[in-house]
Amino acid sequence: MKSQPKSAVLALSATFVAIAALSAISLGQSPKKSAPVTYKQIQAVFNKNCINCHKAPKPKAMMNLETYAGVMKGNDDGPVITPGHPEKSFLFQLVAGTGRKKMPPKQPLAKADVDLISAWIKAGAKAK
Repeated sequence: MKSQPKSAVLALSATFVAIAALSAISLGQSPKKSAPVTYKQIQAVFNKNCINCHKAPKPKAMMNLETYAGVMKGNDDGPVITPGHPEKSFLFQLVAGTGRKKMPPKQPLAKADVDLISAWIKAGAKAK
């Protein structure tokens, strides 16, 4: 039996390694989906950043952020959340700084909190 040239053996070995690597990638698990954002997480953001001004008996801008019902009611102008559409939600525009006003006015929300609110609204702004 004739021996194969070393370069051919190396090329064949490299091909098998590449096939094995591609197979491992294609058989790998898909990225884990993050857990859905709950209203409890959103309420924690409001409690930390918004409640001082937006609570009963006289919430600023008539927007009470103490409860889910209050958030979904909105203010005197109507609802401030458009479930499924953060970009159309007045509340999101305020906290993201893309609207005519920015909230909170002195210290903007952390990007992680803005992203959390966005994800919650995008998922339908559910109570649970």
